[in-house]
Amino acid sequence: MSGDALVFDMANSPRKDPSVFVKKDWLAISDDMNQNYAGNQVVIQTSQLSNSNKYLDYRQGYLTVPLLLTLTSDTAASGKMAPATAATSCDFTLGLKNWIGSVIHNLTIDINGSTIAQQSNFLPIYNNFKLMTTLSANDYQMFSSIGFAPDDAMSISFQAGNSENGIGVANNQNALTFPVVTAAFNSYETANKGLLKRQMYFNYDPAGTSAVGVANSAPFSSLLSTTYANQLYKSYIFNKVNAASGQKGIYQQAITGIVYLRHLHDFFDKMPLLKGVFLKMTMGISNTSVAFTVASNVISGTTVTNALGGVQPLMIASALTSNGSKTLPDDSYIASLSVGGKCLNTTQAAISGVINSPLAQGITLNVPAMTFVPPMEIAYLSNSIKRITYTDLYQFTVQNIASGSQFNSLISNSIANLQKVICVPFLTAAANGGALHQLQSPFDGAGGGTTAPLSHLGAFNIVVSGANVFLNSVKYSYEMFNNQVMGLNSINAGLTDGMGSSLINSLDWETAYSYYAADVSRMLDIDKNVGKALSVTGQNLSGKEIDLFVFAEYETEIVVDALTGARV
Repeated sequence: MSGDALVFDMANSPRKDPSVFVKKDWLAISDDMNQNYAGNQVVIQTSQLSNSNKYLDYRQGYLTVPLLLTLTSDTAASGKMAPATAATSCDFTLGLKNWIGSVIHNLTIDINGSTIAQQSNFLPIYNNFKLMTTLSANDYQMFSSIGFAPDDAMSISFQAGNSENGIGVANNQNALTFPVVTAAFNSYETANKGLLKRQMYFNYDPAGTSAVGVANSAPFSSLLSTTYANQLYKSYIFNKVNAASGQKGIYQQAITGIVYLRHLHDFFDKMPLLKGVFLKMTMGISNTSVAFTVASNVISGTTVTNALGGVQPLMIASALTSNGSKTLPDDSYIASLSVGGKCLNTTQAAISGVINSPLAQGITLNVPAMTFVPPMEIAYLSNSIKRITYTDLYQFTVQNIASGSQFNSLISNSIANLQKVICVPFLTAAANGGALHQLQSPFDGAGGGTTAPLSHLGAFNIVVSGANVFLNSVKYSYEMFNNQVMGLNSINAGLTDGMGSSLINSLDWETAYSYYAADVSRMLDIDKNVGKALSVTGQNLSGKEIDLFVFAEYETEIVVDALTGARV
């Protein structure tokens, strides 16, 4: 009987939706950088689109972001790095942290010359939290083009010194095997399935064999050649050079990544169809380089160059047996990630054999342009003044909270229209093996979703204008997850069984997705526009020193004429 009402409704529903648009064209424009991203900045201006005399749907819009991964060896001699040899392939050595948008450190949005979204740093931390708590399992299976596959919280480890996994927090093993269950070995998973899946998204190797151990197995190039891969802008491994006398080893991989605007900022998610609106987007990007040494499969001497100091988006796989870096012989290496088609590490660019990507060289903005059916356009413009209500961000970092110590930190003196507060812990450089801040580590997915492992806060509270948000400070882990985090951004707030979203379960949250968050929007309407002081208090119950990254969502709005794009 439960489906009878649905059957009746479907039987009585119209068989055809009314026509709303007569045409939908996808328009694409290049950024203003002339394919030069060495300055770690991207500027996109939409004057060409605003002059199209069509209604633009920025919510469906996306950025096409070309990336170039380059790995080079230090020694020019045979017997060293040999990526072109099957037994020493580097196809699974390099990877990316979760979500292509993790390369975008900050974003400012201007509309018709005035700023409507302020610059907030460490944007990938917040955006990955939002994706992790908004998307469903089916969503992320569909989003391979955006490089989204959550890291497995159960495969995380910690190394106090240099090891095959690197140093500090690591989640970079990509050889899938089931762990042996003994009293002395209590790892839940031996490999990070998310990292492996993200590598598979982009590491098509035309020279690779399509089946292992099968007679007459042909290479993938017989199915799709490099020539056609270039025409299709398909991500693939395009340059492999074995080290030899006078020649250093080289591995290069071209990636065509997608970043949906609605995943980048809430403003785009709330934009209606507009004609004539002029936008300017200014983004800070994280071109990065990692220098490291391999000796007897131990990775050491790791140094990171990341000019903006945000999330370092490149990952290096473990050198344990059967893992991606196991094929690297003893030597020093440089791995780099460059936005665009050119290798931006000057040391690597000077190496003979390092070449530019054969795919796109610059970032493009792609937006659909809609042409209404006349009666529908009249209906849409019956109220042409559109109010866009969206959330912006304020970010603050509480630094160097020692293990066991208490904190009471003022985040801001005055923020109006507060909506949510999200606190994200990461290990400091001193705590992370004494080498790299966790956000800079190429061995862990930190900043791409995962947080400091087993890092929890006791007696935690958020204080707004002197009043505690929680009646009783949060003491227990189950309280924070069940009462605050679960359902925070989900469909129907996670209250409807069988229809929901969020990719974080309670075990993941306790292990490596330790977000401390709360909805702070509940207040009288008369109080919402009044600026309020914001503080966070608690105790660091982690065994390590942490930095606590705090993001405060606040609501704001603009009013726009849908016909002209002018602000009202």
